[in-house]
Amino acid sequence: MKKMSLLITSILLCFMFHAQVEAQPLRVAIIETSPLPIVTNTRDAFIDELTLIMPEHEIDIEIYNAQGLEEQARTIVQTVTENGAPDLLVPIATLATRAVYNFSAASELPTLFMTVADPVKEGIVTAFGERSVSNITGESHVLDAKVKLDMLDGLLKASALEEPITIGLVHSDYPSSKSSVESLLALESQYDNVKFVAVRTAYVEGTSGLDTMRDGVVEALKEKVETSGVDTYWLSTGPLLQANDLINVIYKETKLLPVFAESIESVQQGALLGVVADEKSIGKSGALRAKRILSGEKANSMPVTRMDKYTIGVNVSTAIKMHIPIPSSYLKLSKNHVYQ
Repeated sequence: MKKMSLLITSILLCFMFHAQVEAQPLRVAIIETSPLPIVTNTRDAFIDELTLIMPEHEIDIEIYNAQGLEEQARTIVQTVTENGAPDLLVPIATLATRAVYNFSAASELPTLFMTVADPVKEGIVTAFGERSVSNITGESHVLDAKVKLDMLDGLLKASALEEPITIGLVHSDYPSSKSSVESLLALESQYDNVKFVAVRTAYVEGTSGLDTMRDGVVEALKEKVETSGVDTYWLSTGPLLQANDLINVIYKETKLLPVFAESIESVQQGALLGVVADEKSIGKSGALRAKRILSGEKANSMPVTRMDKYTIGVNVSTAIKMHIPIPSSYLKLSKNHVYQ
């Protein structure tokens, strides 16, 4: 009888211990590159969706922000890992992801990146659709360069141009921005209606650097207008896109409007065409992967891919000013994102 009592007590203690282990909250550490809207909105959508789809779990969310400083991002990664391994690391944007990926102590930690334009050039995988050697996965939020050019080319063909339109590829040296421009330049020879001219400014770290980059690229664009006959410009992805009043300042100084922007907000402000994954879609899609990882799957069991849901926007007023008609098919694709 005494042995039976001890056995029952032992079983109860095991159940109690198991319940305590089960009740431990999941620790998710989010490391943001900077406090820009694309980062913070993606983060909020991710947290909201993860909480919604994992109601049976208590999830402790830790949020760190590198303020656009690469060295600070590395310091944060070190601090997070020294405080004990989180159940999931979530770097948002390229610099934070780079800091995590290149930090050896974090190589085995389950990691999910978001808003990284080119994980292939970052070395995370050798091609889209492949699994990483490190325990990391995620999706690029940027549409393939050829698809973007095909969409723009469809608009330009409708206008029956007599000669190619010279487009300034406005960008900073920030990794995703530079990568986007390199991809476009590599495809230029395949399109008869476009001629590209790179228009760059140095990347300036920190949120205070946005206005400095804006002013730098305005001067660079003014020079290209004079020397290369730039007719319009393309706003690539990256922090520069978030600079205050960027399109209005460029227009005031050059009288140019963007023909393409990787931001729907930029289309509202005057860009002719924009194709982008919106922040809510990025965050929600990331949360689905996060649930699988937190439920026991290895992060690198999931291939690194591009997102397959995008928002298209067109600006009718800009089309009129640039004498580029917008086909009805583009208006249908844009749905609620047709601006004037």
